[in-house]
Amino acid sequence: MIKPTRPNISKGATYPPEFREEAVRYWLSSGHTLSAVAGDLGLSPQCLRDWRKSMDSEAHLTSAIKGANNNASDLDLARENGRLRRELEAMTRQRDILKKAISIFSDDKSLSGGLK
Repeated sequence: MIKPTRPNISKGATYPPEFREEAVRYWLSSGHTLSAVAGDLGLSPQCLRDWRKSMDSEAHLTSAIKGANNNASDLDLARENGRLRRELEAMTRQRDILKKAISIFSDDKSLSGGLK
């Protein structure tokens, strides 16, 4: 997901709802920590955490009223996307470690009995 652009607002003003949603989706799908994303966007971690809680509670209220809610499904997809990105990163690291180990052992002549 593309990093949202922080709007220029005066001190004490509130951020637009669109920016809030984009920031929360970016955080959930990026696989980075709350502090890292908040710092990257120039926000406090508590602000981003509060926006997520607000989006979750709004999603539950509107889904109870409407029966189905796109925001809730978008939020679920963003969470799943973030989880899958973290899992892919871990698997890639494991693969790279195994590749390195294989190359080390395949070059070690003492392990293969001097035959190669």
